[in-house]
Amino acid sequence: MTIAWLQRPSFILLILILIVTASGVAITGQAQQELLPLRVTLERVTILRVPNWVALNEGIYKKNGLDVDQCVPQNDVNDLKRILGIDAPPQYRCKPGGAPPPITIGGGLPTSFMSQFEINDAGTPQVKRVILATVQNRTNYVMIARKDITAPEQLRGKRIGVTSFYNIMGYQALLFTQAMGWWPGKDITLIEEPTGTMEGLETGQYDAYIAGEGLPGWQATQAGLKPLIDFKTWKIPMTSSSVNADTAWLTEHRETARRFIKSMVDAIAMMKQDKQTAFRAMAKYYGITDPQMQAYFYSTWDFPAKPYPAVEGLRIAQKLYANFPGLRSDELKNARIEDYIDDSFIRELDRSGYVDSLYKK
Repeated sequence: MTIAWLQRPSFILLILILIVTASGVAITGQAQQELLPLRVTLERVTILRVPNWVALNEGIYKKNGLDVDQCVPQNDVNDLKRILGIDAPPQYRCKPGGAPPPITIGGGLPTSFMSQFEINDAGTPQVKRVILATVQNRTNYVMIARKDITAPEQLRGKRIGVTSFYNIMGYQALLFTQAMGWWPGKDITLIEEPTGTMEGLETGQYDAYIAGEGLPGWQATQAGLKPLIDFKTWKIPMTSSSVNADTAWLTEHRETARRFIKSMVDAIAMMKQDKQTAFRAMAKYYGITDPQMQAYFYSTWDFPAKPYPAVEGLRIAQKLYANFPGLRSDELKNARIEDYIDDSFIRELDRSGYVDSLYKK
């Protein structure tokens, strides 16, 4: 009797309807997981960019629902060739032209904050960006000086090279000047040199320079130059390598941003627990295959598991650059730091316990 009831046309029709409905739900779910497109620009060859290459190489972006267009900028291609003699793989190099990307990975201090207060002679308004995450949140670079300069006090009256007055190199140079009780332009002269390498030291352009943990640090190490000052030991908050998002774009693409930040958190966790993922990414996208070089890059920074925007670093910069030439000082002093960050994506991952879950194994 039960079997006969199951064979009734009405019951079979009901089953077919349920199957079709379930299929529709599955298709809708798949549509919701369609990959969202995103173009990202990375700046400078450094361990700080490797999480993004790991996210691409290990399929983390796609797992989180993103189709990311990410490439090696021409300046980085040039630096790899000039400093290391390495040809970056052509298939991963950025093509010229195109609109500015909505997300950049670079200095949170100049890109999203300090640049908003620079005096622009051309009158071109800066693209307003906010910091979504900061992967380098405390001082970490070194100061390299001429070999005859063996003590910081000997730099009084001398010249220090920085890649920009307003970026994280200039920031650490000003921290040094402040610690010594000196005044920029009076007791010490800052020289802007975009390459940030030891060539300026060799040609006498400056007497010391701030070297980053990437190519400049490796170059100095290979030349046998010892740091006069290691800012890593200072442990002063700073807002360095950050995820900077165009505020106009962010308003309409918060889900894309959410997936991107999750991908970076995933990649950082993977790198911290398996250095081979970092080595694979360095070899594939930068052409860095020397094990010694890979190990050096990997050792230069320990990423925060929860890369909140480094607010305290911005507050210090706000005071440090007060009355600095080339800036609209009154606007800088009165700026509300919270207007230049959006920590909601990191906070969501943190409070849900997701970040901690990545490290339990």
